Amino acid sequence: MMLKRNPFSCNLTIIVEMTLSEFSFEPLRKRDRDACAEMIISTLGNEAKPYADKNTVKKALYGDKKVTLVARRKERISGLINGTLLGFPRIMFLTVADEQSAREGLGGMLIDQFVKEIKKISPHAKLILHNEFADNFNAIGLYSVKGFKVTGFIKDPITNRDVVFLEKSV
Repeated sequence: MMLKRNPFSCNLTIIVEMTLSEFSFEPLRKRDRDACAEMIISTLGNEAKPYADKNTVKKALYGDKKVTLVARRKERISGLINGTLLGFPRIMFLTVADEQSAREGLGGMLIDQFVKEIKKISPHAKLILHNEFADNFNAIGLYSVKGFKVTGFIKDPITNRDVVFLEKSV
């Protein structure tokens, strides 16, 4: 990504260099649940404490009313996105395994794939929801670029952190 200032405007223009995607996307396979659960736990760091039990994470990823899509580069899992279908579809986890995949835009590609999958599975869904900690500016920026709008805030009673509510019309 490159930032360029337009001399005739106060705005910055963001130029994103796109390359052909080397990623393939597929629903989570049962045999990949352990690897995906470990990936989520390792990328959450200190935030993983409520989810530190791998079996709890596996249950969140796989089962009835859950959608988990895995991104692969060759045969290696590079990222995943997970959500629920209870009420309005909701994105719960988005994880990219490595910095190179993140720089190549895998997070945005996963959101796009999730939206496509929701339109297939639940064609009458009008919204996709997501909650994010307010201090996670990068994630909020990514969801904003992908068409999500901030609709509210709340103080998380467990972590005492501010949470932003986001939604996207589909």
